[in-house]
Amino acid sequence: MVIKSKTNVSMGDPVDIVLVDKALESFRDSGFDLPTAVGECVDNSWEARATTIRINALRNNKGDVIEALVFGDNGIGIEPNILASVLQLGYSTRYNQRTGLGRYGVGVKLAALSQARRLEFYTKPKGHQQIYHSFVDLDMVSNNEQQFIEAKVVEAVPDQYLSSILDKSGNQFDSWTIVVWSKVDRLVHGGRYGQSLNQKESELMQFLARAYRKFISNGFVIELNGKVVELCDPLFSLESPFVTNIFGEDKWTADKSETTTIDIDGTEILITVSLYPEIVRRVEGEGGWKGSAKRFAPLKIPDNQGCISILRNGREIYYDQIPRILPNGIEKVDRFIGIEVSFPGTLDEYFQVRNVKRGAQPVDKLYTKIQKALIKPVTEYRKEIRVPWEKTDKKNKRKEEEHLVSTKAVTRAEETNPKGRGDSGESIKGILDLLIEDLDIDIAQEPKRVEELKAKVETQAITMIDSSWPGSNFLELTHYNGSSIIRINERHIFIAKVYRAIKNLANQEPSTIDVTETRRVARLVQNAIDVLIMAYAKAENMHPDPDRVYSDLRNYWGQFTAAYVRELLSEDFDF
Repeated sequence: MVIKSKTNVSMGDPVDIVLVDKALESFRDSGFDLPTAVGECVDNSWEARATTIRINALRNNKGDVIEALVFGDNGIGIEPNILASVLQLGYSTRYNQRTGLGRYGVGVKLAALSQARRLEFYTKPKGHQQIYHSFVDLDMVSNNEQQFIEAKVVEAVPDQYLSSILDKSGNQFDSWTIVVWSKVDRLVHGGRYGQSLNQKESELMQFLARAYRKFISNGFVIELNGKVVELCDPLFSLESPFVTNIFGEDKWTADKSETTTIDIDGTEILITVSLYPEIVRRVEGEGGWKGSAKRFAPLKIPDNQGCISILRNGREIYYDQIPRILPNGIEKVDRFIGIEVSFPGTLDEYFQVRNVKRGAQPVDKLYTKIQKALIKPVTEYRKEIRVPWEKTDKKNKRKEEEHLVSTKAVTRAEETNPKGRGDSGESIKGILDLLIEDLDIDIAQEPKRVEELKAKVETQAITMIDSSWPGSNFLELTHYNGSSIIRINERHIFIAKVYRAIKNLANQEPSTIDVTETRRVARLVQNAIDVLIMAYAKAENMHPDPDRVYSDLRNYWGQFTAAYVRELLSEDFDF
């Protein structure tokens, strides 16, 4: 079949592929925030072999508006024959190369336009005596006053930009480049999200310190508003004056560090997991920022909880949580574990790297390999973090208060229950000696605590204490003058594997709870209660006449369980 075209169709004039002014306005919302936008300029300076880059935010007289951002470096500069092209979207001397920090030729342009309406370059290339200038201005493009980008020779650099290219002696660098973002319209005090400029600059400082830590460690100098950026290493492996000053004479390096190599299509990815110094995690509940750990607050350790630092060619492009990649989800203790995944640019597709270097998500094949590599070190370090906490608990935490909520419920129920009649014949001293040993109480140092314990044993219907001993006994019961003292064996598998799993989940922050893990624990508890009851039935069945011997026991057990649970359900706490 032949399809014939219609005749006498009116054809319009050819049109531009891109409406430049409209496209540039649209590109302003390309996904950059201030830190990642600034990062593009830092990347370019490093690629230009700079050893120093200075970033200055120029504010208005009131100080509530940043009018310009100025970047000056001592790199090799830009040759005049390509200067105009450098401002052209899509142009890059390293287009689609994977060995450096850039790749697509749009980063520095889109980054600037995301914050400002004018981008300009001043440069004195290596071996040249003249200064060259080029710019693109969105307002001029929109008004049809700028149709092309040109490079021109200029006599000098405006005075307000000069400080960014002076060495310590006040002389200009031999070669340099100044990048200026002017007509800044998205960095107003308060802005769209109510952030102060100081807060934005603080976040920028933190980003630079962490994202370029490897480069700073090797001598690359970044200055922000006259202040040298000290590196921040979430693995506690790279030394910086900032960190060592906070730690003083204490050890600042990670207690342990383990690096694993995984292979993806013949290319290596390095996964490093580190355990933070014990001094920042010594006391449970301080979070690495309060109490005795207050001096470590500037390190922002809680921000690290569950975060993974992903580095592309040594430069961090992602620092955040990755859903369900850690074993059993994210736990509070994970703030004391540093995780770094480092890959070469040749694997960009496996990390779904975009032109905006502010995110990386491993594809399924890689995700699974990283997940498996993290299981052993993360699980091991979590256990190690809890060791000093358990020691501290034994010394400082009153185990008799571990079951405080349930004890209160039982005490209320006992106001109307018949008083117990049992007595094992143990003296109060013998009972106290045993409990004092369980609780690791120093009698000489804590006489008041001994008196409080004695009062509880003598007045409470039931006292429950966590203890530990070898063997299969689930608990030990001592009856004293109608009251009962229960010692729970923490080594018993029910306590170690079931009760502890519930306890850990109950103490977890809601935002870090993993649904899959919660369901697993819920099923475990459901079935563990079943077998607990079955084990009781089996224990009865070991007697030849269980109905005669244990019928009263069953009745009382059911009666008091109902009374205690009713009181427990009336407690005002979050289940």
